[in-house]
Amino acid sequence: MQKDVDFTDSEIYLKKLDAFFLSVGEVDDYSQFAARILAELGKLISYDQGVAIFFNAAGKVTDCYLAGVEEKWGYLYREYYAKVQSQFSLGMKKDRSKKRFMKYIQPITCSELPDNEFITDCIGVRGVKHSFDFPLFDNRGQTRLALAMDRTRPEPFSREEVELLNHMIPHLDNMHRKFFLTSDPDRKIARRKDVLLERAALTKREKEVVSCLCEGIPLTKISEVMDISQTTVYRHLASIYKKLNMNNLQELLVYFLGR
Repeated sequence: MQKDVDFTDSEIYLKKLDAFFLSVGEVDDYSQFAARILAELGKLISYDQGVAIFFNAAGKVTDCYLAGVEEKWGYLYREYYAKVQSQFSLGMKKDRSKKRFMKYIQPITCSELPDNEFITDCIGVRGVKHSFDFPLFDNRGQTRLALAMDRTRPEPFSREEVELLNHMIPHLDNMHRKFFLTSDPDRKIARRKDVLLERAALTKREKEVVSCLCEGIPLTKISEVMDISQTTVYRHLASIYKKLNMNNLQELLVYFLGR
């Protein structure tokens, strides 16, 4: 059995990692965050093409950033991830019993993937042989950014590169979450500070349900986001309706969002 690569033994790698995290950490604009990650990763792990897919809180694709990839492929990526995001997670899977994420990611050999329209029309045509994909999450554990480093050359990612990236992912994930720390439910519903809302005195959990709804997260996914049962979600919703003297979801959204 091979021993895991210990990058703490390499002064050169430590300096490169420090430079990487300093560069990525100084980015305050979320739209530039993925671009900086891909640019800096290219100095540590060799790849030919990079792709970043952005998702909103409801799991819908909102944008696509391409590095070394022709713009025409962006549409196919958006279309593909729009279809699969609601069906299965990307890269890491949530261990709900431990409320933690499995951190070890393995690169993909594209020839071993089950054939479908996306693999044929996008991956195959571009000549991608190997891909290293991983997601980053928001503070609720929802996938908000999926990154892919693709190789068109035949050489696979080395064991050292795999170990290095897996060493970096947890730190990247923490840096990524800082962009979502302001999703305090009180802030989300702050646009309504009238007498009715003050009198209603929603609980913290009820405010979280309202916050999720205001972000566009479907009722069926709120239980996953808040890590509670679907029954509990509906119980919170019934209490909210009663406190605000409302009858349905449409009234609630009109009240908080003005639409």
